[in-house]
Amino acid sequence: MTLDKLQAQCDRVPFFRFLGFEITDVDDDCIHARMEQSARHVGNPVLKAYHGGITASFMEAIASTAVSHNWEILRPKPINLTVDYLRPALAGTLFVRADISKKGRRMSSIETVAWQKDPAKPVAKGLFHFLLV
Repeated sequence: MTLDKLQAQCDRVPFFRFLGFEITDVDDDCIHARMEQSARHVGNPVLKAYHGGITASFMEAIASTAVSHNWEILRPKPINLTVDYLRPALAGTLFVRADISKKGRRMSSIETVAWQKDPAKPVAKGLFHFLLV
C-alpha cells in the first residue's frame, strides 16, 4: 500500500484524526510517523508537555497500522500493551517508529519508540500485541 493510501486509511478513523499524525515512511516491517503538538495534546500546561495517554495512543495507532496495511482485509485487535515512559515529551513534534518483531497467523508483536529531537533519547517505548482475525 502506498504512503498516501495508508494515510487516507488512517484519516478515516475519527480518533486518529483527533490525534492529527502524519505517516512519513512505510515498508513491510516498519512505519514512521510524526505528530505536531496542539493544545488538545497537552497534559501538563506548565511544562506544555504531552499527556501520557496521547503519547501511548499515538504509539498504538502506528503499531496497529504497522500490523495491517489494509483494514478492509484485516483489522488488528489490541490484546495487550506496555508503555514505558522515559522522559517528558515537551512542546514540539513527536515522532514514532513501529517495528514488527513477530507476526504470526493469529497474533503479532510490535515494538514502538517515541522521541522528539533525537532518536537516541526516546521519551517512551512500547510493546503491543494484536490479535489478527
